[in-house]
Amino acid sequence: MELNGNQLLNRKIDICFGHGDQNGDGILEPADALALAARIIAYLGEPFNSPKAQALLDGFENFWRHVSARMDTNQDGKVTPLEWRTGMIGAFAGDSKAFDEGFRPLAEALWSICDRDDDGTVGPNEFAAFQRAFGTSPANSKIAFDRLDKDKSGTLSVEELLAAWQEYYTSPDPQAAGNWLFGDIWGDDV
Repeated sequence: MELNGNQLLNRKIDICFGHGDQNGDGILEPADALALAARIIAYLGEPFNSPKAQALLDGFENFWRHVSARMDTNQDGKVTPLEWRTGMIGAFAGDSKAFDEGFRPLAEALWSICDRDDDGTVGPNEFAAFQRAFGTSPANSKIAFDRLDKDKSGTLSVEELLAAWQEYYTSPDPQAAGNWLFGDIWGDDV
């Protein structure tokens, strides 16, 4: 299914909401952010008391502060799908400074914890563990890795992944490589 720019960005934002809604109750709240962080730490086999795990937990807490400040319009401590979509487009997709403040620290911590051997790259197995934590199918994980590995080196640099992360969450461009961060977003099994 081919989507225009706005439909594409909305689809990616909606997929992201689904990743964040860890308990499946249709809203995002602080417990969802911490549950996703814990899930990522566990799937990657990182000790919970390690500096990388703490950085990821801090990144999710910082992210939640930014999300709730910009998206929780009725200040009830929860973010609905409509608040999420409106906020993502208004607060992050169109404002690179807000993205850098809210998303970038989380993205950096996430990719750091994915880089299990600290070589500055994320290999296919490291990437697959991250994808499993987000509920991505193995097929979509492979698609994502192959699409993001532009130079076909067999690894992804942290900078490549940060660029893909930003494109995924902010770009309406159907040709952006970051659209493939979680595999085929046009499919039903993302």
